[in-house]
Amino acid sequence: MKAKIQIPIFVFLLFFSANMIYSESEDKETIEINAKIELEKVSRNIINALRYGRFLLADTEWKKIQSEVYKSYPEYDYLNGSLLYSRMEWQEAKESLNKALKKEPNHEAASFLLGMIYAQEDSWSEAKNTWMETNQISPYNPFYHYNLGLAYYILKDYNNAILSLNKSLEYKANYNEAKFILAKTYLELNETEKAKAELVTILEQDPKHVQASHLMGRVVYSTEKDPKKSLTYLKNVRLLGWREKKVYARCYFEIRKWRDAENLLRPIAYSPFADEYDQSFYLNLLLNLGYDERANDFFHFIQKQSQNESKIAEAYRMLLSSREGKDLLYHYFKLRY
Repeated sequence: MKAKIQIPIFVFLLFFSANMIYSESEDKETIEINAKIELEKVSRNIINALRYGRFLLADTEWKKIQSEVYKSYPEYDYLNGSLLYSRMEWQEAKESLNKALKKEPNHEAASFLLGMIYAQEDSWSEAKNTWMETNQISPYNPFYHYNLGLAYYILKDYNNAILSLNKSLEYKANYNEAKFILAKTYLELNETEKAKAELVTILEQDPKHVQASHLMGRVVYSTEKDPKKSLTYLKNVRLLGWREKKVYARCYFEIRKWRDAENLLRPIAYSPFADEYDQSFYLNLLLNLGYDERANDFFHFIQKQSQNESKIAEAYRMLLSSREGKDLLYHYFKLRY
């Protein structure tokens, strides 16, 4: 009789134990599913907040996913890297993004943002290499191809810049930013007509595009030698690049507006990369304006310059190009400062 009673009890215990194991497994799976759902929702909120500069909202949302259940996901590390990026904490952001990519090598957003950090640090070669990987993960994004093309342009790899920028335009036909960098690239290769063609399409679509207008003035002077016509394209002196400053200074000089020419050329003449033509031109301007004492001081400044400043000049050019590049990059997130 006792043996008959013990068998059902054993079966019951076995069933109860199995049911508990199944229940625990089910609870763990439910927790993971709910964590993924919550993480996706919070991720959207943080990304949108960072895009529109709503940093307090981004920080508030981040606090919602600080339990251990979220920290194993690559998205957690990506979001942390994004918040650190917005605070310009580059090193910590890189570490977090690399964690995300270690967990999920095809995380395109983490790869793209990692390239942005390298660009912010003036490490354009690393940015280029990273964005090459981003484009392998997501080959149809025009903004990724654009940033890669810009990196190639700054690194003076003009042929690859053209390839990447044309790829960007293949996926976004009226992308004026890509056309603008393409025009600048053609000018570096002395392919003036191709540059002009790109600038014409930009200005037809957006007549108020200041940078394209400035570049068109440079092209007009190069092809037509008409200083007055070239100056009609000058919209804002403060936004001129150093190459354009040289051109417009020459235009002002030719129409005898020597003060305007001197104002534009002064930062070029005193820079490490001014060539002999720039220096002679500036000296001539000072003499034409009757600034004999300043002309004498500038002459002595030239004499004191070291003949071994080519490396400094190249570094200066690179920093100027990098600063320009950071302004022209496609930025997905705003920065807090």
